[in-house]
Amino acid sequence: MSNPYQNITNYLHFLSRRYNVKINIKDFFGFIPINKELDEALRPFLAHTNPFCMYIKSETQSYHTCLRMIRKMYNKFENGDYEYFFGVCHAGLMEYVIPIRYEQDLLGSINAGFFQSDPETTQARIRSACLGSRLLQFETAYRLYEQYITAPDIAIEDLLPQLNLLAEYLSHTYGILCKTHPTSTNIFRYHNSNEDMILSHAVKYIQQNSSQRITVNELADFCHCSTSYLSRIFKKRTSVNINTYINKVRIELSKNHLMNSTNSIAEIAITTGFDDPNYYSRVFTKMIGISPTEFRRRFKTFT
Repeated sequence: MSNPYQNITNYLHFLSRRYNVKINIKDFFGFIPINKELDEALRPFLAHTNPFCMYIKSETQSYHTCLRMIRKMYNKFENGDYEYFFGVCHAGLMEYVIPIRYEQDLLGSINAGFFQSDPETTQARIRSACLGSRLLQFETAYRLYEQYITAPDIAIEDLLPQLNLLAEYLSHTYGILCKTHPTSTNIFRYHNSNEDMILSHAVKYIQQNSSQRITVNELADFCHCSTSYLSRIFKKRTSVNINTYINKVRIELSKNHLMNSTNSIAEIAITTGFDDPNYYSRVFTKMIGISPTEFRRRFKTFT
């Protein structure tokens, strides 16, 4: 069954590609996890996972500095009647921040960037973010910044109407979900944004390293949390355990190989991270409903 919120995923990807804009959804209220399908649709946009940001957040103190900034965004909207504001993170990234509101509740924000200042100011901020860290090197950080951080190809006054439309859509969606998820109308609580960050970082790490051996311990270290907390978040937000999720990612990757390559089943199994081709075939059959051989027979694109 397709995700009923797939259109919002497609729209966010369209804006990102069309205008070279990085969009991030901050959830202050906990309105996204109340619906599994909405959570899945917005998951790629719950944290910045470009190489520059991931490098900066690889250092624990810097990671928690990013988290504190989410709270500052919430406080700024709560303490002032802003339609939007312009913010700068500790590592020099600049975004416009637009609130998502439902009646009297501040649900979250849409962050859009990255707008750039002069190179001297940017270098100073990145240098400051790396200062005192044993892990972060300014030269590496700035190289990643230059390689992966570029300004949007659209003026903010042209982008704002589209972001406001997106905010209204998410607000309207929450209003509908309130009727079917009574617990979502409980007294306001500030959502644990660390949960969103951990989930996004873990998913990104799995996607980037799916062909390699991945342990829960190294995944938890990457996300700056304990293995038990990471496992609990994964089960809560994805309804499967970490190893099952890793296998799902690998199986999806293997489907492309089956359709578009002439490699053997055993070769595809190894390429996509399965040590044992027989185990790969069992997992594939259980998840997809047919064997890898039958899948290839039905859907291969080569002759």
